[in-house]
Amino acid sequence: MKKKISISLLSLFGLMVLTSCDTQAISDKVNNALPNLYITLAQLGAVAVMVFIFIKFGYKPIKKRLNARKEHIDTNVKESDDMVSKAKMAQEDADDNIKKSRVKANQIIEDAKTEAINQRKAMIDDAEEVIDRKKEQAEKDIEERKTLLEHENHNIIVNSALDASKEILGREVNQEDNEKIVDDFIAKMNKDTNSK
Repeated sequence: MKKKISISLLSLFGLMVLTSCDTQAISDKVNNALPNLYITLAQLGAVAVMVFIFIKFGYKPIKKRLNARKEHIDTNVKESDDMVSKAKMAQEDADDNIKKSRVKANQIIEDAKTEAINQRKAMIDDAEEVIDRKKEQAEKDIEERKTLLEHENHNIIVNSALDASKEILGREVNQEDNEKIVDDFIAKMNKDTNSK
């Protein structure tokens, strides 16, 4: 940019020198071989004024605009870089959160499976315990019922034996006779049952 400006200024200076020259004066100068000092100084002053005006009203405003544009572009580039870095950080945070969520979800699923297995096992254990208790209670009830039935059968047998012995003997049987008859009868029944 500076190179273009300096070439433009030199071209402008050369044109001013050539256009402001008087042809008579040029021939006198050629003859005298020395240029007119006042005209050269006036031309240099005019060029200096033109350069000053060009720099003041042309170059500096353009340079200000270019610098402002450069700062604007640099600011936009910096902001976009910041936004990209923030977006990357947000993406990384989101990815981390997704990974943590997946791990947590898997852990919850595993915990739920383990809890379900434990509950199932506890329910099975409770059911088996209830079944065992009911089985024991049923066995106990059966045993009590069996004992009760045996006792009732024993009483029925004793009463039947007493009645039968009363009829057979025709007299009243005392307690000792009664017990002997019952014991003999039970022994005989057990013997018949065992032999079958």
